[in-house]
Amino acid sequence: MKRYLVFLALCFFLTAPTHSQIIDLEKDQLWVDIGFGVLETYGVTEINFNLGLNLVSGSILYKIRTLINTEFDLFGPTPSEEFYSLGALIGKGFSTDYIHIYFSGGIGITGGVKRGEYLYTEPSSGWLDIGDGRNYERDVFVTPSIPLEVDLLLKPTKFLGAGISVFVDLNLKRPLYGFSVKLGLGKLR
Repeated sequence: MKRYLVFLALCFFLTAPTHSQIIDLEKDQLWVDIGFGVLETYGVTEINFNLGLNLVSGSILYKIRTLINTEFDLFGPTPSEEFYSLGALIGKGFSTDYIHIYFSGGIGITGGVKRGEYLYTEPSSGWLDIGDGRNYERDVFVTPSIPLEVDLLLKPTKFLGAGISVFVDLNLKRPLYGFSVKLGLGKLR
Protein backbone atom coordinates (compact mmCIF):
# COMPACT_ATOMS: atom_id res chain seq x y z
CA MET A 1 0.00 0.00 0.00
CA LYS A 2 2.90 2.34 0.80
CA ARG A 3 4.33 1.85 -2.70
CA TYR A 4 1.03 2.89 -4.31
CA LEU A 5 0.78 6.01 -2.15
CA VAL A 6 4.36 6.99 -3.02
CA PHE A 7 3.62 6.34 -6.70
CA LEU A 8 0.48 8.53 -6.60
CA ALA A 9 2.37 11.30 -4.80
CA LEU A 10 5.09 11.20 -7.47
CA CYS A 11 2.42 11.33 -10.20
CA PHE A 12 0.96 14.47 -8.65
CA PHE A 13 4.24 16.30 -8.04
CA LEU A 14 5.88 15.41 -11.35
CA THR A 15 2.88 16.37 -13.46
CA ALA A 16 1.99 19.58 -11.63
CA PRO A 17 3.67 22.70 -13.01
CA THR A 18 6.63 23.69 -10.87
CA HIS A 19 6.15 27.40 -11.43
CA SER A 20 3.15 29.69 -11.27
CA GLN A 21 1.51 29.82 -14.67
CA ILE A 22 -1.86 30.93 -15.97
CA ILE A 23 -3.32 29.09 -18.94
CA ASP A 24 -4.08 31.70 -21.59
CA LEU A 25 -6.17 30.06 -24.30
CA GLU A 26 -5.64 33.09 -26.56
CA LYS A 27 -1.96 32.16 -26.87
CA ASP A 28 -1.87 28.51 -25.79
CA GLN A 29 -2.94 25.52 -27.87
CA LEU A 30 -5.42 22.95 -26.53
CA TRP A 31 -6.65 19.92 -28.46
CA VAL A 32 -7.81 16.31 -28.25
CA ASP A 33 -6.19 13.65 -30.39
CA ILE A 34 -7.67 10.29 -31.34
CA GLY A 35 -5.47 7.56 -32.80
CA PHE A 36 -5.66 4.07 -34.26
CA GLY A 37 -2.91 1.64 -35.24
CA VAL A 38 -2.25 -1.97 -36.20
CA LEU A 39 1.03 -3.71 -35.45
CA GLU A 40 2.54 -7.16 -35.27
CA THR A 41 4.23 -8.14 -31.98
CA TYR A 42 5.33 -11.55 -30.80
CA GLY A 43 3.77 -13.07 -33.94
CA VAL A 44 0.32 -11.69 -33.03
CA THR A 45 -1.59 -8.86 -34.72
CA GLU A 46 -2.59 -6.15 -32.26
CA ILE A 47 -4.85 -3.14 -32.63
CA ASN A 48 -4.23 -0.01 -30.57
CA PHE A 49 -6.49 2.92 -29.82
CA ASN A 50 -5.37 6.06 -28.06
CA LEU A 51 -6.94 9.23 -26.80
CA GLY A 52 -5.02 12.24 -25.55
CA LEU A 53 -5.70 15.68 -24.11
CA ASN A 54 -2.90 18.09 -25.07
CA LEU A 55 -1.95 21.57 -23.91
CA VAL A 56 0.99 23.49 -25.36
CA SER A 57 2.02 26.50 -23.32
CA GLY A 58 5.06 28.25 -24.72
CA SER A 59 7.08 25.38 -26.15
CA ILE A 60 6.13 22.84 -23.44
CA LEU A 61 3.59 20.09 -24.10
CA TYR A 62 1.46 18.78 -21.23
CA LYS A 63 -0.44 15.62 -22.11
CA ILE A 64 -2.82 13.12 -20.50
CA ARG A 65 -2.94 9.98 -22.64
CA THR A 66 -4.79 6.70 -22.55
CA LEU A 67 -3.84 3.73 -24.70
CA ILE A 68 -5.67 0.46 -25.31
CA ASN A 69 -3.92 -2.46 -27.05
CA THR A 70 -6.00 -5.51 -28.02
CA GLU A 71 -4.94 -8.76 -29.66
CA PHE A 72 -6.79 -9.35 -32.93
CA ASP A 73 -6.99 -13.10 -33.47
CA LEU A 74 -10.59 -14.33 -33.73
CA PHE A 75 -9.72 -18.02 -33.68
CA GLY A 76 -6.60 -17.94 -31.52
CA PRO A 77 -5.88 -19.15 -28.01
CA THR A 78 -7.99 -18.18 -24.98
CA PRO A 79 -7.76 -15.65 -23.32
CA SER A 80 -6.87 -12.94 -25.83
CA GLU A 81 -4.33 -10.44 -24.56
CA GLU A 82 -5.54 -6.92 -23.74
CA PHE A 83 -3.58 -4.02 -22.26
CA TYR A 84 -4.38 -0.48 -21.20
CA SER A 85 -2.22 2.43 -20.12
CA LEU A 86 -2.95 5.82 -18.58
CA GLY A 87 -0.14 8.35 -18.42
CA ALA A 88 0.70 11.97 -17.70
CA LEU A 89 3.43 13.22 -20.03
CA ILE A 90 5.40 16.41 -20.43
CA GLY A 91 7.49 17.22 -23.45
CA LYS A 92 9.27 19.70 -25.61
CA GLY A 93 9.40 20.09 -29.34
CA PHE A 94 9.20 22.17 -32.43
CA SER A 95 6.05 23.85 -33.75
CA THR A 96 5.17 26.12 -36.67
CA ASP A 97 1.79 27.18 -38.02
CA TYR A 98 1.44 24.02 -40.12
CA ILE A 99 3.44 21.26 -38.40
CA HIS A 100 4.61 20.23 -34.97
CA ILE A 101 6.92 17.55 -33.62
CA TYR A 102 6.93 16.86 -29.87
CA PHE A 103 8.95 14.40 -27.80
CA SER A 104 7.34 13.60 -24.45
CA GLY A 105 7.71 11.28 -21.49
CA GLY A 106 6.18 10.86 -18.09
CA ILE A 107 4.73 8.45 -15.59
CA GLY A 108 1.69 6.23 -15.78
CA ILE A 109 -0.01 3.01 -14.89
CA THR A 110 -0.41 -0.03 -17.13
CA GLY A 111 -2.63 -3.04 -16.68
CA GLY A 112 -4.32 -5.77 -18.59
CA VAL A 113 -4.67 -9.47 -19.23
CA LYS A 114 -1.94 -11.65 -20.66
CA ARG A 115 -1.76 -15.36 -21.20
CA GLY A 116 -0.26 -17.29 -18.32
CA GLU A 117 0.58 -20.99 -18.09
CA TYR A 118 -0.80 -23.42 -20.68
CA LEU A 119 -3.75 -25.38 -19.23
CA TYR A 120 -5.23 -27.73 -21.86
CA THR A 121 -6.42 -28.09 -25.44
CA GLU A 122 -10.08 -28.67 -26.15
CA PRO A 123 -10.77 -31.69 -28.38
CA SER A 124 -11.90 -31.08 -31.96
CA SER A 125 -15.66 -30.96 -32.38
CA GLY A 126 -15.78 -32.08 -36.01
CA TRP A 127 -16.21 -30.18 -39.23
CA LEU A 128 -17.25 -26.89 -37.56
CA ASP A 129 -14.16 -26.58 -35.38
CA ILE A 130 -13.54 -22.86 -34.82
CA GLY A 131 -10.38 -21.78 -33.02
CA ASP A 132 -7.32 -23.74 -32.08
CA GLY A 133 -8.71 -24.92 -28.72
CA ARG A 134 -5.69 -23.89 -26.62
CA ASN A 135 -6.55 -22.54 -23.18
CA TYR A 136 -4.23 -20.63 -20.84
CA GLU A 137 -4.41 -19.08 -17.40
CA ARG A 138 -5.60 -15.46 -17.23
CA ASP A 139 -2.74 -13.37 -15.85
CA VAL A 140 -4.26 -10.02 -14.76
CA PHE A 141 -1.80 -7.30 -13.76
CA VAL A 142 -1.44 -3.61 -12.87
CA THR A 143 1.99 -1.98 -12.75
CA PRO A 144 3.61 1.50 -12.82
CA SER A 145 4.98 2.53 -16.20
CA ILE A 146 7.04 5.09 -18.06
CA PRO A 147 5.24 6.24 -21.23
CA LEU A 148 7.29 7.81 -24.02
CA GLU A 149 5.87 9.30 -27.21
CA VAL A 150 6.88 11.16 -30.37
CA ASP A 151 4.10 13.08 -32.15
CA LEU A 152 4.20 14.48 -35.68
CA LEU A 153 1.08 16.47 -36.56
CA LEU A 154 0.29 18.37 -39.74
CA LYS A 155 -2.08 21.30 -39.11
CA PRO A 156 -3.78 22.35 -42.37
CA THR A 157 -6.43 24.35 -40.47
CA LYS A 158 -6.57 26.02 -37.07
CA PHE A 159 -8.85 23.36 -35.61
CA LEU A 160 -8.01 20.11 -37.44
CA GLY A 161 -4.77 18.16 -37.76
CA ALA A 162 -3.60 14.73 -38.85
CA GLY A 163 -0.39 12.87 -38.17
CA ILE A 164 1.35 9.89 -36.65
CA SER A 165 2.57 8.95 -33.22
CA VAL A 166 5.24 6.48 -32.13
CA PHE A 167 4.89 5.30 -28.54
CA VAL A 168 6.63 3.10 -25.99
CA ASP A 169 5.24 2.13 -22.59
CA LEU A 170 7.98 0.71 -20.36
CA ASN A 171 6.76 -1.42 -17.46
CA LEU A 172 7.73 -4.56 -15.56
CA LYS A 173 5.00 -6.91 -16.88
CA ARG A 174 4.44 -6.26 -20.60
CA PRO A 175 6.24 -3.43 -22.41
CA LEU A 176 4.08 -1.94 -25.15
CA TYR A 177 5.26 -0.22 -28.31
CA GLY A 178 3.84 0.77 -31.65
CA PHE A 179 2.57 3.57 -33.80
CA SER A 180 -0.80 5.05 -34.63
CA VAL A 181 -2.37 7.42 -37.11
CA LYS A 182 -3.92 10.40 -35.29
CA LEU A 183 -6.55 13.03 -35.80
CA GLY A 184 -6.30 16.22 -33.73
CA LEU A 185 -9.34 18.39 -32.95
CA GLY A 186 -9.14 21.69 -31.10
CA LYS A 187 -7.09 24.87 -31.06
CA LEU A 188 -3.93 23.76 -32.91
CA ARG A 189 -2.52 27.20 -33.84
